Amino acid sequence: MRDPKNNPDGLSGRGHKRAASRVLRRFKLSSMGYRIIVATLLSTLAAFVVGWAWHLLHTPPNWTFRYLIVPLESRYQRPSAISEEDFTGIIALGGMNYPDRFAEAGRLARLYPELKVLISDPTDVAGALAILGGGIDPSRLIVETNSESTYQNAIFWALLVHPKPRERWLLVTSALHMPRAVASFRKAGFEVVPWPVYDATSQASMLSLALHEWLGLVAYRLLGRTGELLPR
Repeated sequence: MRDPKNNPDGLSGRGHKRAASRVLRRFKLSSMGYRIIVATLLSTLAAFVVGWAWHLLHTPPNWTFRYLIVPLESRYQRPSAISEEDFTGIIALGGMNYPDRFAEAGRLARLYPELKVLISDPTDVAGALAILGGGIDPSRLIVETNSESTYQNAIFWALLVHPKPRERWLLVTSALHMPRAVASFRKAGFEVVPWPVYDATSQASMLSLALHEWLGLVAYRLLGRTGELLPR
């Protein structure tokens, strides 16, 4: 017989096995309950996202424009007047679907002939000069071809030009894209002045782009790629 002194709970060997079995069953039940809770939460979240997307698609355009598009597109205004001496250069963020960005960057480059012109696009100098519209000295132009995201735009340019604290750069990109671009370039060490471009596109396309930008803003902030969610 087991000595009670060495068995303070008063359980025999079989008693210990039964107790262990009960604990194991409780653990399995609790794990199963946890999985059920997680699955329920994920299902609820998925249903919410689907319902929200359906709601947006069937909501009057004024609502989506007011709450999703306007806060991004009207975040920044172009400076009323700029002096060429106050800036180091122009940064234009490219994309095949955004020719207006390069058209505006080319206009600024011709208007301020002393500024450097930095272009992010998978092209060479000759191609960049063509999409900028010509009339620009090639020696002013630097083309960055490797970036595949706004984050990489900012990081690669920082490595290429090493921005100094007192340098200011005109940042040219779509108005909807500008908040994420500004936050990314500030995080990389650039002092940028936004110069938004208002792309000619349909409202359905604008809604899709706005959702993409809101998700991008949240993701970049969570990943530490930006220092603020919605920069001023």
